[in-house]
Amino acid sequence: MTLTKSGETVDRVSNLAATPFTREGFVSVRAAADITGGGGAAVNSGSLSLGYQIGCQIDVSNGVSLGLTGSLGPNVNVMIAPTPGMSVGVGATAMPSVSTTLKPGTITTIPFGTKALAGAHGSITTDQVQVKIDACLGPVSLRSYAIVNISTNNADNSVAVYGDPIWL
Repeated sequence: MTLTKSGETVDRVSNLAATPFTREGFVSVRAAADITGGGGAAVNSGSLSLGYQIGCQIDVSNGVSLGLTGSLGPNVNVMIAPTPGMSVGVGATAMPSVSTTLKPGTITTIPFGTKALAGAHGSITTDQVQVKIDACLGPVSLRSYAIVNISTNNADNSVAVYGDPIWL
């Protein structure tokens, strides 16, 4: 079995939501599988799969809460030095707050397609397919993969090829 992955490109774009918690891009990649040789057992079935693994550093899917707290009321100040005295007044304070629940990031596998091998060759090509991840704080990385599986009466075999991580 021979498995090749080629023509990979990633076009990063500003996300449509205009939020710092979403990343978006368009990917292109091709995978091809070839079965060659004069093995001792005929290939009964086979398949080729292509997709991406997407890694998010920090999961903020529980959302972000914004708030404002305040107080209003009378106050009295007593001064002892350098000149003793007292002042009476009304005071007000306002304090904004932001809260979220941070969870460790995740790696999600996104299959783009699976092709049954009807002969000794099969391929899958994707061109400008959208990938996006929401609710992610920090870097987002992509890693492409291609996997070919074949089955004979005697054995099942798999070969996988992974790309280098690419920042989205």
